[in-house]
Amino acid sequence: MENIPLEDLVSRLGQARVARALGVKPASIAKAIRTRRNIMVMVNDDGSCSAKEIRPFPSKAQGQDVVEAISSSLV
Repeated sequence: MENIPLEDLVSRLGQARVARALGVKPASIAKAIRTRRNIMVMVNDDGSCSAKEIRPFPSKAQGQDVVEAISSSLV
């Protein structure tokens, strides 16, 4: 089993091929790379792939602090 960052795997194999291996659309791969998500792809010995995103816990959704600021100003 080998762990490879998504961006590196795409540069090696191409966006369409990686998307097909993970069962997602190429646009999903492009967006993940564009937004700099920390996704690791596990390539198993039999050639199958799976992916996991590594992110801080707890993590706030983007723009969440704006929503909280607006909510607290209305109270």
